[in-house]
Amino acid sequence: MNIPEPGKWHRTSPFAILFFIGRMIRLLVKNAWQGLAPLLVVALAAGGGIAGKFQVAAIGFSALIVADSILNYWFFRFQVGERSILIREGWLKKKQLDIKFDRIQGINTRQNPIYRWLGLLTVSFDTAGSAGSEGNLPAVTRAFADSLRERIGKGQVPAETDEVDVEAVTQARLLIRLNWRDMIRIGLADRRALVILAFIGPLMGGDRVNIDAVVARLGSIARASGVELAGVSGFSIGLAILLGLVLVFVVISVAAAFLRFHRFKLWLDGQTLRSRGGLLTRHENAMDIGKIQTLRLQQGIMDGWQRRFRMTARQAVASGKKRSSKVFTIPSVTARKGNELRKLFLAPEGGVLSQDPRFEGFTPISPFSMRSKILFIGLLPSLLATITISRMAGMLGLVFLLWLPLVAGLSYRIWKRAGYQHDNEEIVRRSGFLGYRTVGLLFRKVQRVTLTQSRYQRRKGLASLRMHMASGSVRVPYIDHGLAEQLRDYILYKVESSGQSWH
Repeated sequence: MNIPEPGKWHRTSPFAILFFIGRMIRLLVKNAWQGLAPLLVVALAAGGGIAGKFQVAAIGFSALIVADSILNYWFFRFQVGERSILIREGWLKKKQLDIKFDRIQGINTRQNPIYRWLGLLTVSFDTAGSAGSEGNLPAVTRAFADSLRERIGKGQVPAETDEVDVEAVTQARLLIRLNWRDMIRIGLADRRALVILAFIGPLMGGDRVNIDAVVARLGSIARASGVELAGVSGFSIGLAILLGLVLVFVVISVAAAFLRFHRFKLWLDGQTLRSRGGLLTRHENAMDIGKIQTLRLQQGIMDGWQRRFRMTARQAVASGKKRSSKVFTIPSVTARKGNELRKLFLAPEGGVLSQDPRFEGFTPISPFSMRSKILFIGLLPSLLATITISRMAGMLGLVFLLWLPLVAGLSYRIWKRAGYQHDNEEIVRRSGFLGYRTVGLLFRKVQRVTLTQSRYQRRKGLASLRMHMASGSVRVPYIDHGLAEQLRDYILYKVESSGQSWH
C-alpha cells in the first residue's frame, strides 16, 4: 500500500477498531470514577443478585465500548495532500486535524501482537507546538508508513524481519543495541519499585499483618503434616515475607523492562534518530537531532551501582503540560557512551563538554546556597518548633532540634553535587541528591534568560541564572553576580547572532 491518491478521503483497515477499543479503555482507566458511573447505574437497575447485576453491567459496558469503537472507525477518514495530512474523526464530537508536513518533528509507530501478525501498525505524529502526538493513523501497512516518511522527508525505517532489520540498521549507523542483561539492569534501576518497597516496612509493622498469628497458623499446618517448626520465630517469618515481596517487585520491574525495551536498537538515519523496542507491543520512535533542545543524563542509586545512566533528549513543546510526551529515551548507557552520543547529537557546534557527573571540570556553586537552606529551612523552623512545643510539653520539645543537623546534612549533599561548566557554545548543569542529573544545552536554543537575586543573595554578591527554552528551563543557582550577568549577555548575543532555528 503506497500513499493514497491525493484529494480523496480514505479509511484505514477495519482492524483499526482494536485501536479505538484500546483508546477507550485507556481513557476509562485514566478517568476511573467517570468510567465506573455508567457501570454502577446499569448494575443497580438490573435485577437479581449483586453478581448478576455486575455481570449484566459488564456485558452492557463492553457492548457500549465496542459500539463506540465501531462508530469511531466508521467516521474516521484521512487524506494525504501535497503539504499536509487531513484527519476527520469522531461521531459524537467531530474533529478535523490539518497536520502540516513542515510542522512534523517525528513519526512514531506502535505495533501490538495482533497488528504484528496482520502486518499492520499505528502511525502517530509529533508536531511543533503540541505537547503530545497530534494525530494517529491506526491499522495501516508498513509500506504506507514508509512511503509517508519518504513523502515528509524523514527517511525510511528498515524492514521488520530480524535478518533484514539488523543489516539495514547497521547500514544506517547502529548506535546502541541492548541485550537481556541490560533489561535486568533497567528493571533493577526502576524507581517505581523502590517507591513501592518504601511502603512495605510500615505495612509489615501495622495491625493488618500480624506476624505472630501467621507463625501460629503455619505451625499448626506444619504439625498437621508432621513437620516441626518450633525454631522458627516471628522475625524469621517476617523477614522471609519481606524478601519474598522484594523478589516479586524485582521480577515485575524486570518484566516491565522486557515488555517496553526488549531488543532495543538505536540508530541514526541521516539526521533522524530512531529507536525500536518492545516485547508484545513494538514501539518505533523518531526524532530529528536538529530539534533536540536539551540532553539529560540521570542516575539513581541502582544506576550508580551499575555505572549506568538513563539518557533523554527533549523536543520543543507548547506548554508545561505533558512535557514527558516529547522525550526520546535511551534507557541505559555508560558515561562514555553518553558523551559519544551527545557529541554526535550536538555536532558541529557542541558536544565538547562532558555530562559525566564525576567529571572534574564542573565548577561548584557558592556554599552560601547550603548556608541559606540551613538557616531558613533548618535553624529557624527547629527553634520555632522547639520553643512552641517546650511551653506545652517541656523537655520533649528539644527533639525538634534534631531537624537542624538533618537539614544541614541534606543541604551539604545537595551543594556538593551541584555544579556547572560551559564553553562558548553550550552549558552543562549538574544536580542531585540520592543520584545525579546533568542537563546540557546549546546557547543558541535559549529563548529567554532571567537573572534573579534574593535579599540574601544580594548581600553576598550572588545571583541565580535561569535559561528558558521551548522544552522547559534550566537554572544555575548561587553563582557570582558579575559572572551571571556576563553569561546572560553572552547567551543573548549567541541567540541573536545565530542564523539557525532554535527548535
